[in-house]
Amino acid sequence: MKRFVMSDSHGGYKAILQCLERCKFNPAQDQLFFIGDVVDGWSETKASIAYLLTIPNLVYLLGNHDQWAIKYYTGEFYETDSEYETELDAWLFQGGLATLKSYGVQTDMPPEHLQFLLKAKPYHITPDNILLVHAGFDPETPIQNTNTEYLIWNRNFIQKQYAAYHKNKSQLFAKELAPVPHYKEVYVGHTPTISLNKKQTLPLVMGNLILMDTGAAFTGCLSVMDMDTKEVWQSDKLMQLYPDELGRNGASWNGLKGGGSW
Repeated sequence: MKRFVMSDSHGGYKAILQCLERCKFNPAQDQLFFIGDVVDGWSETKASIAYLLTIPNLVYLLGNHDQWAIKYYTGEFYETDSEYETELDAWLFQGGLATLKSYGVQTDMPPEHLQFLLKAKPYHITPDNILLVHAGFDPETPIQNTNTEYLIWNRNFIQKQYAAYHKNKSQLFAKELAPVPHYKEVYVGHTPTISLNKKQTLPLVMGNLILMDTGAAFTGCLSVMDMDTKEVWQSDKLMQLYPDELGRNGASWNGLKGGGSW
């Protein structure tokens, strides 16, 4: 069984298909770890979840956008509290509107799709001690004792690790980056690599930490990695797969070609 990992497709069904075709993923034999945020951004959240539901050996982790979608489709956003109204507005602005349109603005999410998100794991540890988590974790706190909100939202871990990585890389005789403790490897999504360095269009390997979000929600591609060989395959840029859509960029590929701007 081969093991593949991807993250943060954000409604990009076409990109999921491209990645899995290019890596020759065999759903009858191989395992796919998806580190969250299949929803919000591009127009095909519904098709994306429907497809993931057909993969027998899928491990799906909860992302912050998945949590937002759960709150909407379970009615939590409609509590009589301004905090919920503000969060609803944030979700709609950050790609949630595309998810609503994918299902139909006044249509419920199919029960099997909602259950898919509700059953998503806050983290996963493989039998060979590889940790997968959407946003990050605190190595000084047992992960089983960590609040789910932290695991799907907090970027402190990534920011600290990237600062150490960047410092080491800038030193001529830098020592090897200290590994993340407790785990053989750690795979994380949530923070696009192109937001750390616009030239970092591939998954970023920092010692035994690997960042899998390569900006599919914005101007980048979706990536899939063979967890054991570290070979990477990528989709086309999602802006080009959905050329007339704004996505989360605020501008479409065709609009930019026609002289538009960010």
